[in-house]
Amino acid sequence: IVSLAITDLLLALLVLPFSAFYEISKEWPFSSTLCNIYTSLDVMLCTASILNLFMISLDRYFAVTTPLRYSQLVTPSRVTVGLIVIWTVSLMVSFLPI
Repeated sequence: IVSLAITDLLLALLVLPFSAFYEISKEWPFSSTLCNIYTSLDVMLCTASILNLFMISLDRYFAVTTPLRYSQLVTPSRVTVGLIVIWTVSLMVSFLPI
């Protein structure tokens, strides 16, 4: 949940102000480099947000369907690996194409 909160906070601080400015002015007055960074951050943070929601739903699924084995299935090391996978996939999907 903390990872999702950080993702959404970064989206609100780094992407949405530029999106709002672009929607109001209907033009991109900033450099093309900033446009690439803006686009990559937008894709990365939206992907990370979706993957965080997926992991949270998977966690809740295990908690409901196997409550007695939950602590064996969801360990701190598996959560850490999940977070690393989320952010790695998000980075690869967004910044590698550029």
